[in-house]
Amino acid sequence: MTRLRFALLALPLALLASCGAPQIPPVQSYGTIVGRVYDSATNQPLAGVVITVDTILNGTSGSDGSYRVVNIPLGTYTLRPQPPPGYTATVQPTYDGSIATGQTITVDVPLTKR
Repeated sequence: MTRLRFALLALPLALLASCGAPQIPPVQSYGTIVGRVYDSATNQPLAGVVITVDTILNGTSGSDGSYRVVNIPLGTYTLRPQPPPGYTATVQPTYDGSIATGQTITVDVPLTKR
């Protein structure tokens, strides 16, 4: 009876696995954006700033102000910083662009203290 149960469970799983579920494209089909978030007056790094790309991907700056957003789909992107309280970010043309296969783009983000 145990072998019968195993066979009944294994058969649907084998069929499901062979159906060809959507495949995840290889890593090189995506791009990466890296950069540094800093105070524009003092050039000091700012930690904990969330950087959002295309409203679904994000990264947070570390203690040295650096951030990294990975797995960005190819084509155009829009990058938006979410400044911490007391800071503002100006919208810059460099925050919008396009990315190619396997490309790593550097976008530094200066924030202004109010």
